[in-house]
Amino acid sequence: MKKTVIILTIFIALMVLSACQPSNSDGLEKITFNLTYVPNIQFAPFYVAIHKGFFAEEGLEVDLAYGNEADMVALVGSNHQQFMVASGEQILLSREQGLPVVSVSAWYKDYPVGVASLKESGISQPSDLVGKDIGLPGLYGANYIGMEALAAENGLDDDDYQLVSIGFTQVESLVSGTVDAVVVYLANEPVQLRSRGYEINVIAVKDYIDLVGNCIVTNETTIENNPDLVQKMVQAFRKGLEYTAANPEEAWTISQKFIENLTDEVAPVQKEVLKESISHWQLTTETKEEQDLRWTNMMNVLLKIGLMKNQLNIQDVYTNEFLP
Repeated sequence: MKKTVIILTIFIALMVLSACQPSNSDGLEKITFNLTYVPNIQFAPFYVAIHKGFFAEEGLEVDLAYGNEADMVALVGSNHQQFMVASGEQILLSREQGLPVVSVSAWYKDYPVGVASLKESGISQPSDLVGKDIGLPGLYGANYIGMEALAAENGLDDDDYQLVSIGFTQVESLVSGTVDAVVVYLANEPVQLRSRGYEINVIAVKDYIDLVGNCIVTNETTIENNPDLVQKMVQAFRKGLEYTAANPEEAWTISQKFIENLTDEVAPVQKEVLKESISHWQLTTETKEEQDLRWTNMMNVLLKIGLMKNQLNIQDVYTNEFLP
């Protein structure tokens, strides 16, 4: 009987070990971190955290995966994977649909979306968008939510302007006159347009309403069952974020190892993209009241435009317990 108990105990222990995250030959726990979009200089904090060993210091080996935000939030929400970058609206929309994703660290202090136009068009404030064709990738994602929030905050109705789906061709569509204005990421297309010599006006959403930008996201199961892993991931990311902000030139060089065609030829523009990105990052401590306001504003926008039907408890949506 005693031998049977010992064997059963060993069997259970082996089953538990087999269920753990796989490790590499160095004993590091292998984790996949999901990034939306494609390899890009705006993801420099992750490249820096890998290259400088910030993840390894926490006992982690991180593989980066790129893809569609909606697909990835389904993986993380169902706990098939544990971590990703997601925008605030995606977290709220996913939770309403039953996916228990949770923000564990803000990345952006500002909602990084705005409306850009050629200066000669005279579009300099939201009211100037009345009667205009406005290009954006499509009726989804942060660009769409940012545009709708900007309009709602300034009393504009859907009938006041025309949204045109143009894919990710904002620069070309604007300069060719296909549309009157384009919805952009503040750190990307405006930099490209100015580098080509165009004078532009930018209406930034952040100047009219505080919304939640990109966050580091996990799920309730991981928080409950493996809080140490969440703590390690957040700490390593924050180190990468702060190091990148303090050392942008080195971060640029490191990023070249992770991004194809990030050559010296494109350096002037892409370094400016990185610099502009850093200006929008959350590098200081934000009060809980400020965070609650951002999340509440974001939820109210989604409710107003009909993408959400029910109010959520904001306290379930994000947590600060893993921040340094």
